[in-house]
Amino acid sequence: MKPGLYPVVGPPASGKTTWALEEALKALGRRERVWWVGLPHQRPYLYRLLAQRGAFLGLEFLSFQALYYRVVAEAGRLRPLLPGAGRVALVGEALRTLFGPQVAPGEARLFARAIAELKRFGLPPFALPKEGEAGRLRRVYFLYERLKGKALDYDDFRHLAGKVPLRLFPRPGLVVVDGFREIGPLDLRFLRRLAQEVPVLLTLELLPEGLEPIKELSPRPIRRRVYALANPVEESRYLLRALKRALAPKELGGEGLSPEEILVVAPEGRIPGLLVLKEEYGLPLVDGRERALADTEEGERVLALLNPFPTGRDLLALGFSHLGRKALRLGLAGEEALRALAEREGLLEEWQAFCALRVPGGDPLAWGEAVLERLGVSAKEPFLARLRLALRVDRINPLPWWRSLLLDETLPPEPEQGLPLLPPLRATGVRARRVYVLEWLAGRYTLGEREDYFLLEELRERGLLQRLPRRLRGLDPLFQEEMASRGEEVFLLYPEAGPSGPYAPLEKGERPEPLPPASLLEALPWEPFTPPSPRSQAPPPHLEVLRRYQECPFRAYAERFGLWDREEGAGWHLLPKELARLKEDPEVGPWLRAHQDHLEGMAFWRPWRGKRYALRLDGVRREGKTLHLYRLLPQGKSPDLDPKSRWTEWMALEALLQREDVDRVYLWTWTWLEAPRLQRQTPYRRDQSVPAAKEIHPHLEEALRGWGAGVFPPRPGPHCYTCSLGDVCRKEAL
Repeated sequence: MKPGLYPVVGPPASGKTTWALEEALKALGRRERVWWVGLPHQRPYLYRLLAQRGAFLGLEFLSFQALYYRVVAEAGRLRPLLPGAGRVALVGEALRTLFGPQVAPGEARLFARAIAELKRFGLPPFALPKEGEAGRLRRVYFLYERLKGKALDYDDFRHLAGKVPLRLFPRPGLVVVDGFREIGPLDLRFLRRLAQEVPVLLTLELLPEGLEPIKELSPRPIRRRVYALANPVEESRYLLRALKRALAPKELGGEGLSPEEILVVAPEGRIPGLLVLKEEYGLPLVDGRERALADTEEGERVLALLNPFPTGRDLLALGFSHLGRKALRLGLAGEEALRALAEREGLLEEWQAFCALRVPGGDPLAWGEAVLERLGVSAKEPFLARLRLALRVDRINPLPWWRSLLLDETLPPEPEQGLPLLPPLRATGVRARRVYVLEWLAGRYTLGEREDYFLLEELRERGLLQRLPRRLRGLDPLFQEEMASRGEEVFLLYPEAGPSGPYAPLEKGERPEPLPPASLLEALPWEPFTPPSPRSQAPPPHLEVLRRYQECPFRAYAERFGLWDREEGAGWHLLPKELARLKEDPEVGPWLRAHQDHLEGMAFWRPWRGKRYALRLDGVRREGKTLHLYRLLPQGKSPDLDPKSRWTEWMALEALLQREDVDRVYLWTWTWLEAPRLQRQTPYRRDQSVPAAKEIHPHLEEALRGWGAGVFPPRPGPHCYTCSLGDVCRKEAL
């Protein structure tokens, strides 16, 4: 093959990689070297394809960055490399220099991404307008280049590789560029230059303007099934059963596929949940997400130390177990809450030791090295390198920057030793015999196209900024087609509904046939554990307990045996024993004296025993044959004499109106620190019917029958929101 650029274009699943692989094998057969340029996560996939064809020599897989690095190195123009975290740190330093010390790491990351895009398309700072947010970006871009000095960031290598002499040694016989949806102008310019020396085979889905393909491929037929499951849980369980059947040997009723022949694509947030279930199903699932330095076990301990709002989990990770367990149980977070907890529980020394560990002191680098040693970090240099960058940005308070730079730092991909669970972007450029795609719903598989913060769409049509691509190009359908064609056989799964309601699928599917059980929990007989309900033959203490029994028997049982929260502070519960002391109170005393006529002769919390139940009257005052019944309410509470929420006063009223020594009854509601109010202005008279009491009777009879049975099971309902028992009814240990 003669030197030149040979573009091949085709939609997803059109066989571009297979076609390029055949050309590479021909070159290898001629004993020529082949450079295969692709996405980093494609490396194992490509080598597996080659290994299926037999032994081979002479093919080397490179990323674009590695190719540029090699070209610059061969030309003798290497300079210090500035990693991605270094770019964010220098941009943060530029922002603090220009706009003050209030800059946060997130703002620096936003500017760093914008600068990376401009450099990727060959645009210098003066291409930007001088006003608005684009003007701020222009000033930061200029200062970033000055601060960078002689160091080279990733985009500088791309620029430099297009200028230095091409000294290819050893010289390849073919360069294949595969796996990219489209290619940028600087990359294309470099490939044109490289094609003058060696043949370059370029496969794309979208061809740049001015480039004519030598071959156009058509999509191949794919067996595609769309399955609708009831909810995300059923979707996950169905997927795991299908994987178990696919991997099981044929003699056991399975399909006998190997893990390398299967691929699972799922939104990134679903992958941790599937990994939790892999032990239950005995599946060799591996995490296919890009790993960061903070995701390692050592990185998690360092992040626990640097968390600006420490939690109980952070304390446990750092060895402060006593305070950590208490904070985790209470769900506390933040320094103020944890300090208060430590003071209350007598763990102040443990809290002070934790705080001392988080203070850098006079020499932050020495402190950082000592802390890493204390946390058991073996490879300290990656962490210390990010600490040096953080100190360059903010010498006084480097910890937020250190934490942010650790979160951004990605690790090299590790060899996959099982069945990978891939997020969508990691599934591009690779295929398998069978693919399962989860959550095939609208909005899940998208490239997130939106206008840029600095350069809106209209700005990208002016002057030098025309080199930048538009952000809103409608590429989501192409991306979705790519996800739905990652295998010879594709199963698209989606849940019909979730906690927020029905979902909108990308394609309507059918209900799949049920699969056999795939785990011990599914195969063996299983009954959920139900805590035994409390039992008691004790009579109800008073009528309101029976009313609350109607709502929830378990709550009534807890109240009966003193598990209920007691009222605190000043209130009706202090009367009459504390009446003298309350009269001396500067707030309560004047109020009591103002309503002395009601308090004179009142009996508080008077029990009235009956044959079947007892009444506990809040307040009763007699004037001859006239009785006054008082419903005493806590401060700020509204009257609650509705028969659905209060029984005592109505049943007492019905009984009192049948007595010979009572002519009339007044019913009052009285809120603490407020004036008493009549329930109605006219009194209730002897032998008068009480409609509210008649409404209560059937519910009262039902409650008495239930209480007599002696079993008190929990009864969930809206009243659970006002219960202070902390869901103890749902815990196994009662």
